[in-house]
Amino acid sequence: MSSGHRRRINTPYLERIQIHSFSLYRLQPIVDVRVNMGVFCLAGANGLGKSSFLSALGFGFTGTVAPPRPSLTEMQKYYRDGVAYGQKYFAGRVGELDRKNAAVTLHFKLAESRYVISRGFFEPLALRYFEIQDLAGNVVVKNDPELDDEDRHDLYVSSMTRDCGLQTFAQFVFLNHYLLTFDERRHLLFWDARASEQVLYLALGLDSSLAKRAADLRKAANAAGSLARNAQYQATSTRQQLRKVAAALAGSDGGASAAVLNRYQDLITARREASLERNRLQKELEDARLEFSAASATQLRLRHEYEEAFRRRFDTRTFARLHPIISQTLADHRCRACGTQHESGPERITEALANNACPLCESQLPPPQPSDSSAALLTRIDKSLMAATTHASAGQQRVERLSKELEIAQGELVRTQREISSIEAEHSLDPSSLDSDRQEESQAQMVSLRTAIDAALVRKDEQLQLRAQALAAYEPIRNQLLAAWREAELEFVPLFRKLAEGFIGLPLNIQLDQGSGSLGNAHLALTVDTSYRRDATQLSESQRFFLDIALRMSLAQFMTAPGKSATIYVDTPEGALDIAYEARAGDMFSTYASAHNQLIMTANVNTSQLLRRLAKRCRAENMQLVRMTEWTTLSDVQVQEEELFEEAYEMIESELNGANQDGVDNG
Repeated sequence: MSSGHRRRINTPYLERIQIHSFSLYRLQPIVDVRVNMGVFCLAGANGLGKSSFLSALGFGFTGTVAPPRPSLTEMQKYYRDGVAYGQKYFAGRVGELDRKNAAVTLHFKLAESRYVISRGFFEPLALRYFEIQDLAGNVVVKNDPELDDEDRHDLYVSSMTRDCGLQTFAQFVFLNHYLLTFDERRHLLFWDARASEQVLYLALGLDSSLAKRAADLRKAANAAGSLARNAQYQATSTRQQLRKVAAALAGSDGGASAAVLNRYQDLITARREASLERNRLQKELEDARLEFSAASATQLRLRHEYEEAFRRRFDTRTFARLHPIISQTLADHRCRACGTQHESGPERITEALANNACPLCESQLPPPQPSDSSAALLTRIDKSLMAATTHASAGQQRVERLSKELEIAQGELVRTQREISSIEAEHSLDPSSLDSDRQEESQAQMVSLRTAIDAALVRKDEQLQLRAQALAAYEPIRNQLLAAWREAELEFVPLFRKLAEGFIGLPLNIQLDQGSGSLGNAHLALTVDTSYRRDATQLSESQRFFLDIALRMSLAQFMTAPGKSATIYVDTPEGALDIAYEARAGDMFSTYASAHNQLIMTANVNTSQLLRRLAKRCRAENMQLVRMTEWTTLSDVQVQEEELFEEAYEMIESELNGANQDGVDNG
């Protein structure tokens, strides 16, 4: 396959991101950022949500967050695990009152189209908005308000998969997590053979179906080998214990069939999981009720403080406007007596106050007396009361939601227990005798133990034959990968060396290692100064982090079609760098961006050489700096040292604008 006809993969080029009601960003109910530079750098302090920003961005594209304990044996399962983990991830970053409105909206180019999508943070398989335009601005796929959000998402998935040039959406999810994004997980693609091989099938321009086919064949061969070993073990074990097992099994299972025993064991497992879920929800509900009770008590105390302060400090006839019933009614236009909501409000009260009359009994009031410092006290208490009311409302909603979830979990536990009890009664089963080993022995009781030995050996031969067939089909695919690498290394290796050697300052080489054994995972092997670095610990932390980023940048460039930009997302691990490597890391990032690629990065704002060198190389024409400290509140320590953040921002921005000239090459 010549390089001119190599299959290319298209990836999204971000143009704009909007994040709505993301509780973590308290100062920005709507974050709206247009991305119009080669380098987009979100610079902030520790704990402000830089990593969450990249996760929100990835969730917008995929509806997933990379799970902490991934399974890469099957792409669709990995996709499902990412969907499930996303719900847990954002539960801790979006408050109860924001759950309904929290969403991310993305505008991006892909292939010859422009996409606009909007996804709620708790709606991984649904889209609130979806539109595609061609590059001339003509609408190709119009957002259809009649479509269900789930149907809209299905349409997005099919369009995205097609325009990326992949076979499944799960492949795009995998590439986004394992190649295009270097995030807080600090996952190292170089030293993860299983993930590396999957990336190589896709990035080296092979037919995207080959990656799935290779994974399926390896899974089939491994499964067949495992089943063959299990069958051999069963035959050996049964032969050794023939007479003892025959006596032990007599009457232990009440005549239950293998299907019944399997169902029974599944129910036991389901009951244990349902009990754990019920207990978790009970504890969470208990905590929520305690929090709600405390919030309600605070709300009641503040209301009493307000009324007492009002009675103690003011003549209620003189200051009728300040009475809580009147002031709250005027504030939100809702009558505190009957609950009626007015558009403005209400006219009868405002007219009475204008005429210096009581709004309730219409008595004429004496002229207002001059206010003293007690007005500030009332204002402070009223502000605290409003905050306490909001807190109590959120607590009440959380209690209601958890109560419903607990009711469902309790019902599932009861249903499972009823079915378990029914099976035990019908088949006279003794739960204590039905562990996993006894289950295998119960199944073997359906035939004589000697027949079971013969059957196990037959199964072993069948599985070995299936394994051989899978290996025979897998070998040509593996050879295609090797051939693709031999062609690709002429273009890919120089890309990698340009980035990586500039950072590490040592000669590097990279080659394809096909792994050990017939089912070994092919992966890229790194040589540093003629020494093979088989293990990540053979490099310093900063070296392995930034060499892995260089690998991702190189693969992304290589697999992208000519004339298109490759986009990488990096949560910069600058804390691992010593001063000697800070500037080199900035140079590496700018070299990648200068090749008409896009780098979406987050970093701590500081006066290190990384951001300053990157800014000096890119200048304002090719780098966009966003101050994250304007999105959310700082900690007490950060507030006390806020002038240091301002100083660091100014130093970086001065480099962007060309104010400092210290001889660094801007190319």
